[in-house]
Amino acid sequence: MGWLKPTGHNDPDSKWENEIKSYDNNTGTYALTSLGLPAGTWSTFLELTHAAMSCSKVRFWAWWNCDYICTIDIDAYYGGTWNHVYEGVYTAYNWIEKSLASIQTITAVKFRFKFSPGGISPWLNEVDFYECVLATVTTQAVSSISSTTATGNGNITAIGSANATKRGVCWNITGSPTIANSKAEETGSFGTGAFTRPMTGLSPGVKYYVKAYAYNEAGYSYGAEVNFTTLKVAPTVTTQLATEVSQNHVKGNGNITALGGENATERGFEYGLTKTATWTKKETGSYGIGAFYLTIENLQANTAYWYRAYAVNSIGTGYGEWVQFQTSASGTIPLGTKISICSDYSGYTYKLNSALTDDGETYESFFVLSTDLAGKQGLHINKRLEDIFSYFTKKESGIAKIYIKQDNEAEWNYAGEVSMTGDEDIVIPHLPVDSLAKHFLIKFLFISDFEYIGSIFEFIPIGTR
Repeated sequence: MGWLKPTGHNDPDSKWENEIKSYDNNTGTYALTSLGLPAGTWSTFLELTHAAMSCSKVRFWAWWNCDYICTIDIDAYYGGTWNHVYEGVYTAYNWIEKSLASIQTITAVKFRFKFSPGGISPWLNEVDFYECVLATVTTQAVSSISSTTATGNGNITAIGSANATKRGVCWNITGSPTIANSKAEETGSFGTGAFTRPMTGLSPGVKYYVKAYAYNEAGYSYGAEVNFTTLKVAPTVTTQLATEVSQNHVKGNGNITALGGENATERGFEYGLTKTATWTKKETGSYGIGAFYLTIENLQANTAYWYRAYAVNSIGTGYGEWVQFQTSASGTIPLGTKISICSDYSGYTYKLNSALTDDGETYESFFVLSTDLAGKQGLHINKRLEDIFSYFTKKESGIAKIYIKQDNEAEWNYAGEVSMTGDEDIVIPHLPVDSLAKHFLIKFLFISDFEYIGSIFEFIPIGTR
């Protein structure tokens, strides 16, 4: 490896003397071209040979006995033809290196000289070829195996012609992996020795094939192939919203998003009045990735339930998040019908409140409306408050801030604010909200003077009237 001597020669025109001395590992001896050629003419070529090798450059040591610089011409034989390497002057009594265009498999390099005026034949003292040798690499068993990660292990047992500049492990699921597949690599200058690389992004329960590798000037070299299988895990599952909701059944919707290494043998839904798996709806078989649904029956009308999807394989059970649904109410009001409710405690609905400033100072005032009208059965069901439309007699520009309490909440929840501006005598600002309860308190807080007429609250009833 590295610099190697030629092992033979060829003098096609028999114009050289002592040819073997150009590769006898002694810079004090030399091969000599024939004398008597006119100045400025080229000598014949001396070919120096070697068994086929991967070569990236050649070097020579030469001398001339004259007052003028001599010129050398070098060609290398590869790819079935002679290829030009260098033509030009050189410095005597020094090793001179000349690179090939790339690493090539060569079998010979030839040299010739141009005679200088007033001088005699140059001498070719020594020639070397630089052999590029791959590193030698072995692959050890994979360690620290989990469901999605593992550690690849390799060893550079011989550096070849130069230290490796890259080393790592590569893998695939079909066999004979190369760096064109998945890989974990590091760069630097690496001699012999063991190394490890982390393998990430793996899938559970999958067999992988692995090779360690190293790269130096000669190219990539690989160790033998080993294999391992990642650990299996329980399936990964998500729960979607229930659909086709009726008084006593719903359509439960789930999705197996990852198998964990093998098909699920059971999938279904757990459900209860709380986030507790009180009841189960399931099916058995062999199930891959994908959405699924089952009808959950024998439910109570106007009742809130919690449910979650699940799937089972040999490792365990994977669960989705708990999701709530509520069955439809019995009676004549279908789910989704909007009704409007507007009242204060006394039922007075025109000019419910007003305030005027008499001293020019800024101040705050507020009042509260309630939807909890005693004795009205229609208001005792769960209601989703969606919109508030408020009516004001336009006086001056101002802002009304609106707060909401649901059922027995102790604190006010800020819902937003509306602007009492517009081109009409009565302005009707709109505030969209989303609040679910049986009854509400709505607080209107004003800055300075205002004249409030009333509000319309839009609800969706959920439950039995």
